[in-house]
Amino acid sequence: MVLFNKILASRWLLGVLLIAFTISGFWVALVLGEDPGFGLSVWNDMVNGGPLNQLAIPSPTDIVQNKELFLTWWSPGQYAVPGVMSQLLGISTGTASIWVTLLFSIAGLVGWYFVYRELGFDELVIGLCLFLMATSRLFTINFLNYTGGELLLFGSQSWTIWYYLKYRSAPLKLFIGLLLLSLVSFFLKSAYTIGFAALGGCAGLAFVSDLAKTRKLRTPSLVTVLVVGLCIVCYLGITQFGFVALGTSPITSTSQPFKMVWASFETLTYPLTHWFSIAEIYPQLLQRTSFPLWGHGLYYVLLLVGFVAMIRIALETRYVAARAVFVGFYVVYCGVFLLLYNKGADISIEYRHTKVVAYLFLPLLVAALQQPIATSYRVGILGLLLILNTGYGLSTFVLKKIEITRESATGTSGFALRHASDEDLAFIHSVDKPANILYFTSGSMNVDAIHARKLVGSIDYKFARGCGFIFDKYEGKAGNIYAFVHEAYEQLPTNPSLQAQFPGYTFRLVKQTKRFKIYEGL
Repeated sequence: MVLFNKILASRWLLGVLLIAFTISGFWVALVLGEDPGFGLSVWNDMVNGGPLNQLAIPSPTDIVQNKELFLTWWSPGQYAVPGVMSQLLGISTGTASIWVTLLFSIAGLVGWYFVYRELGFDELVIGLCLFLMATSRLFTINFLNYTGGELLLFGSQSWTIWYYLKYRSAPLKLFIGLLLLSLVSFFLKSAYTIGFAALGGCAGLAFVSDLAKTRKLRTPSLVTVLVVGLCIVCYLGITQFGFVALGTSPITSTSQPFKMVWASFETLTYPLTHWFSIAEIYPQLLQRTSFPLWGHGLYYVLLLVGFVAMIRIALETRYVAARAVFVGFYVVYCGVFLLLYNKGADISIEYRHTKVVAYLFLPLLVAALQQPIATSYRVGILGLLLILNTGYGLSTFVLKKIEITRESATGTSGFALRHASDEDLAFIHSVDKPANILYFTSGSMNVDAIHARKLVGSIDYKFARGCGFIFDKYEGKAGNIYAFVHEAYEQLPTNPSLQAQFPGYTFRLVKQTKRFKIYEGL
């Protein structure tokens, strides 16, 4: 058992995995996700002389004119990092994204190594944690899709946690270093703001704990709270007024009254169930099988058991500092996302949003499985963990690579564009002319259009409308419009028709491929 654990924890095994994942990206290109597709449309505009972080879109009041849209739903790092690398190395942004994925994956794993070591875990526990992390679904997916900010934040957030732990007793170093690291993390993904709040939560819990023990207000932990608090105030002043206030964001989309979404409470179990892939396997089964009623009940029983087990592991662990950090992040992340989900923010209920909390819980779980009692029980749990985390993560990686080769086409951008064919891309290139307007209901496809004016939408029209990319009606008439309408877009009755959006045009179907209908508006 010990030898087996040491093999899994060895560094060379992690190296082999990373090399294999990276090589696969050159064999089958990374899929461009919808979110980074929006960002790379801004990068294309900037490369062609457009203003910083702004997308030029046809104006809804006069389609002949352009309207500049400042992109704030996603911070610039997701397109700027691969974009700058592509310019420096003279390679496509798709190829650059493979190298970016490797670099930030290594940075993230090394960062978590230092976090775990700072929290007092031994090398065997740390090695097992990094192996489980590197073979999890949320890690391997980065080598399937270019996930943009999700990937970049993985490479940076662990370093902010390590820096806080390392220098929390050195006020000046803590303030300067944490502020700089946090601003970099915001540049890479704006949702890091929640992570910074979680660090504040950790500092606050440490102060409350010291106050309860010593009954003294003036403690070193009070100084840490004040420094982190001041750091957060400066950070918010810079990011909110210097960036977020210039456009719209998921936070500003929470216009609905508070309404309880019971499914959102699955979030409370994610730090543990993440490692057994329960929250992902369950919806996959729903899509592919006729799930019996008892199956739904079993799922929620597993969630309840997982929640109880998670609390028990956290309470019984001897790693007090690790527990304190985990609790600080758990309270803030779960609290924020439960509020957002139940206020109707345009974000999905997914465990990727709280995966940093799962990373903080993982060493507590592994350390509990390393206890020298109930050996057969521990072996069984570890085996289940390897099957559902590592087995699922690696098998789905291989299957998804095969699926990409069948359902995607690689464009001049170097990305595999999902549900597109070579025929679709050839048509885009044929009509990609300055006089035309290209309208995409699948955001990622737009990266292969460089010269034409563009409207970058989404299958979910409401989402694209909330971002400010698309409007209900466009007045006037300019060049020809070529609309690439995904089959799923037309299946949603709430999505407007092309004729309603562009009353000055008459549309006709000019081409139909496997997943798209292409309309020409004259």
